Amino acid sequence: MINSAVAFIVYKRPQTTKKVFEAIRQAQPSRLYLIADGPQSPELEPKCLEVRKIVETGIDWDCELISIYSSTNLGLAKRVQTGLDYVFSKEEAAIVLEDDTLPDNSFFRFCEDLLSKYEQDERIVHISGCNLHPKAFEGNSSYCFSSMINIWGWATWARAWKHFDLQMPCWEQEHKNQFLQKWCKSRSRETQKQTRKMFDLHCKNDDPWAWSYQWIYNCWHLKGLSVMPSKNLVANIGFGRDATNTKSPTSIDLFPAQLQSMNFPLTHPAFEQNFAFEKRYSQMERLPMSRKLKTRLSSLLRIIKSFNKH
Repeated sequence: MINSAVAFIVYKRPQTTKKVFEAIRQAQPSRLYLIADGPQSPELEPKCLEVRKIVETGIDWDCELISIYSSTNLGLAKRVQTGLDYVFSKEEAAIVLEDDTLPDNSFFRFCEDLLSKYEQDERIVHISGCNLHPKAFEGNSSYCFSSMINIWGWATWARAWKHFDLQMPCWEQEHKNQFLQKWCKSRSRETQKQTRKMFDLHCKNDDPWAWSYQWIYNCWHLKGLSVMPSKNLVANIGFGRDATNTKSPTSIDLFPAQLQSMNFPLTHPAFEQNFAFEKRYSQMERLPMSRKLKTRLSSLLRIIKSFNKH
């Protein structure tokens, strides 16, 4: 059993929800926050109710279930924001999983150990569970510190989340190029360009469809770094036609293709941003599979923009 609270964000996918919930059940958190959006249409209501029931009836350990349900459809961005606002009004720290982010069992202890270790260290604002390119990692430490913020399985503290704002009002006052050159130092100019494009798009957007870009900006605005594990502890199982942000004409069972386990006790690194790791990671991002993933996500963005114009 873990003492850290887990926030589980679900919507309308029973099959992926079952798999992720089974991993949560094995970890046996003492407090589980179930964040669920309302159906976008009447036809989706049965699936939304089925997903909630999977968790409500599946808890067979000593666990307090806190249901955070919306009767209306808020959309992914606002549902995540309002749901986690509630979680962090009750908790000093939490582990966050979505219904398509499948963790290795060691992910929970990894997060719990580091949530405790860095509880008061405001230089650290995010703990990533997913490492898309573990081969980029060198050395004997269990993790490194990075500006890369991965949100497929993660954890943070109320001290960091309290600054989160979907509207990103502070972005307007930033020296944008200078800001991005600092935080994307190890990445390509194209990455910096695309990051600025996304930040500009979401700044004061009254109808946000994503929350991750705003969270990345929030972390950087706080001058905080992320913990990046040496191994990949979380994989996405949600690529397919039924996905919200990872739509694909064909399903991908597991991305990355391998889940790994962390060894304990953890070996802690000295505090410094690991630019060498970031550079190797960015170079591996250009591999064919990563390009295909980015192409799919870019296509989704174009579809959303086209839809919004109409």
